[in-house]
Amino acid sequence: PDPVAQIANQTGGNLRKEDLQLEDGIMAVLPDFDFDLKFTVTQFDVTLTGAGGYANTWKSTNNRFTADQKAQFRNLVTGSIIYIDNIKAKGDDGTDRDLDPISFKIR
Repeated sequence: PDPVAQIANQTGGNLRKEDLQLEDGIMAVLPDFDFDLKFTVTQFDVTLTGAGGYANTWKSTNNRFTADQKAQFRNLVTGSIIYIDNIKAKGDDGTDRDLDPISFKIR
């Protein structure tokens, strides 16, 4: 099975700004999978939409949020959308996987 991207143990939906700011990055997990196979996110893009409908994208080349991404998180307001795509992960068996995008609405 393909891993699923998560932030704060969530794969999408509503997310508190404070919970987002506590996170260091994105996890790749295999839900309901009995074997001990681990995946590590190797890259992702964060796109944020603000109150005016503008959208900007910031890239990360590992599983952690960049300083620029974290700075943008501080400016989020209720109703902002965070969209994360271009998520790639590597398994400890050496396989590379493309993960489905995830999105959150800040509450």
